[in-house]
Amino acid sequence: MKLPLFVAVALFPIGMTAAPDAHGETFKHHQDRVLGTSFELTVKADSEQSAEAAKAAALAEIARLESILSTYYADSEISRLNAASELKVAPELIEVLSRCEALRESSGNALSCRIGALLAEWDAAEKLGSPPDSVELRLLAGEIRRADVSITPATGLICRSDPVTFNVNALAKGYIIDAALEKARLASPEADAILINIGGDIAAWNRDTQGVMWQVAIEQTPQKISLGTGAIATSGMGPRNIKIGEAEYSHIISPADGWPVDHIRSVSVYAPSAMEADATATLLSVLSLNDGLAWVEQTVGIEALITASDGRSHPSSGWNSLQTPEGPAPQEALSNVSMSVTFEIPEKDVSDYERPYIAAWVSDDKRNLVRILLLAGDEARWMEENYYWFRRFGRKAGSLVDAESGPTRRPGHYDLSWDGKDHDGNGVPAGDYVFHIEASREHGGHQHESVEFQTGKAGISSFTIDPGDELGPVTISVEQR
Repeated sequence: MKLPLFVAVALFPIGMTAAPDAHGETFKHHQDRVLGTSFELTVKADSEQSAEAAKAAALAEIARLESILSTYYADSEISRLNAASELKVAPELIEVLSRCEALRESSGNALSCRIGALLAEWDAAEKLGSPPDSVELRLLAGEIRRADVSITPATGLICRSDPVTFNVNALAKGYIIDAALEKARLASPEADAILINIGGDIAAWNRDTQGVMWQVAIEQTPQKISLGTGAIATSGMGPRNIKIGEAEYSHIISPADGWPVDHIRSVSVYAPSAMEADATATLLSVLSLNDGLAWVEQTVGIEALITASDGRSHPSSGWNSLQTPEGPAPQEALSNVSMSVTFEIPEKDVSDYERPYIAAWVSDDKRNLVRILLLAGDEARWMEENYYWFRRFGRKAGSLVDAESGPTRRPGHYDLSWDGKDHDGNGVPAGDYVFHIEASREHGGHQHESVEFQTGKAGISSFTIDPGDELGPVTISVEQR
């Protein structure tokens, strides 16, 4: 069951957007130097006057909230809070910091709005041309995590202790976009649909009167998302990178140790609100790939595309349903290929028994990895124990290992399946393929088995592998229609 990201919801870097085509006209407004980046507003309405009212209301709300939430202004509410041990602040700052603190707790400190001092260390390091000391950063990060922070919504009072310095960049832009969109709607009640794009973070309200959705292109990918009411945010390596000498670091700092993240290249998130999308994109950049995907799967309304540092993309279970159809996928008919595998891990009556490490995968006839079906091991070194997998595929699998691996299996019967698609969700072309299964065990033996089969021919093919040192009988069935 998915859990809500926030108890309450206030109401995607992204490429060009196309407005819906409806009976009214489409009015577009572009303005630079809004929240330090570009502002784009698209309004579908019957009159220019209505669109102008939406624009004026949105920009006024952005300016108002920037004076509260931006650390770039010395006289902003958050800057004054950072200069004091306690301060009575505006309800908007209470709401943003309350939500950020709740996310900090629920994510195990993967997202934090307390890390202004860590960000300042990297800002100074970039100016000096020398990276900060990693040990000192880790100690500072620990002090920040343990520091006392008190937020009292009833009185508007926030108390902070050193070395906490608040910075709400992880979700403030999304919060501001949501508020600006709401103000634009109120100022232009006859508008059919509205979209706001600030620096690539996008929030949209409503399809047009003909039900046509907004089309949003995800930057640096060939993907396009269909959006009705909702938001998209993308975070990762880009123009905001920290550059020190020849080295380049992500601008996203891990609250755990104060060091820039380097295992995730980019994250694109769909969410009901821009603040949810904004915060989740940052959070998923810090969590491990496995933990990030698990976070999305249990959070209501959230879908994500996570691209690891090796360039492999890992969508959440519902991400592909958001994509705009581009016509039939290549080899679509081969989606009817299905493989089922049943295998057994036998009991071993030995005193020093350890559960076996298991790897199961499909490769093509040129030994290229097509799809991982199972990786099971309790420690990182398990990959090398299954040395056929490791030599041929494991060293090249990159983040797929993180995404697919799980705990070692207990003795018993197990079932695997393959839907005829590769790791990118594409149907495989007709040809020759190989199913592999490998098992190894500490204080025990090693077993690797493989079966060749073909795709592209209707019918059912069945194969059986006899029991060996570490595996019981293995049965494989390949069905094609």
